[in-house]
Amino acid sequence: MLGENCSARRPTARLSLRRAGPNRVVPNEYLTSGRWEVSIVQVGVRRGFVAIGTSISALILASALAATAIAQSTTTTTTAPTTTTTTVPTTTVPTTTTTPPSTTTTGPTTTTAPTTTTSTPTSPTLLLDTAIAAFQLERGAEWSLNWSLLGKSESEVVHAGQADGVETQTLNAGGPTGHLSLDLDGKLYVEGNAAALETLLSFKAASATAEAGHWVGVPRTAAAFTDWATGLTVESAAYMLYLGGKPVLGSTTTMDGQSVISISQSAKSEGLTISQTDYLKASGPPLPVKIVENVDGLVVTVVFGAWGKPPHAVIHKASVPFLKSWLGKA
Repeated sequence: MLGENCSARRPTARLSLRRAGPNRVVPNEYLTSGRWEVSIVQVGVRRGFVAIGTSISALILASALAATAIAQSTTTTTTAPTTTTTTVPTTTVPTTTTTPPSTTTTGPTTTTAPTTTTSTPTSPTLLLDTAIAAFQLERGAEWSLNWSLLGKSESEVVHAGQADGVETQTLNAGGPTGHLSLDLDGKLYVEGNAAALETLLSFKAASATAEAGHWVGVPRTAAAFTDWATGLTVESAAYMLYLGGKPVLGSTTTMDGQSVISISQSAKSEGLTISQTDYLKASGPPLPVKIVENVDGLVVTVVFGAWGKPPHAVIHKASVPFLKSWLGKA
């Protein structure tokens, strides 16, 4: 969680996609001020999924998939015609009474085989929770993030795993282009040029210049670790699917050759109107295919690639130990 004494990795265009812990963060800065170090807006807290473990995710996914796969069976039975009893009239003779045996005719009974209809998810909340749980159970997830506005732009390529992950980021904020790389494997290792270290990681200008081009090892005990490492594991990255507010289920459509179903969410904070649409696979586990987020005209697009392949993070043994004194104010 972002704190007053914790130097947070600047979200720049990651907007509400980048979190500190379970909270979304959004910079209220980009249209008028021309600065990247303005206020951070806390937008929402993920309900019930804080610090979720993979075992809980497995239970949620199993329960949700079982619920959405329940068949609604309808059995149609065709009843035979009404039984008809035919009785021959009785004939009376003075000395003998003859009553022919009664004849009962019953038509055949035909039963039609049961008709099974499989229902699709109708609860957007259940579908969203299932998507997050499915995301968190994957061995690996790959995606790219992009945005551009008013001459500024950002691109990220991320490969997250169960316990490790890698990311490269390029930011054009109007000055020198920033380049940043992150490897998470036990420690978090970060490397970037001065522009990236200062703009994205809140390094002081002098420290950013001195440490540019060096791999820096950030231990888990460092206050900045949680924020900088967020999104590098599938457990934390899965929360990018959640914006807040009431999710609305959209229609099923085709995207990049595969069937997807959409969930839309919206939120308002400090005058910002934020909307997000998650496009999830319509068959099998509802893993995301694409996310589109709009923050008052700034459109962030996340496109997902391969699933299930673990990342290969590098342990940089010659890294420089991270010092908190390098950081300025968040």
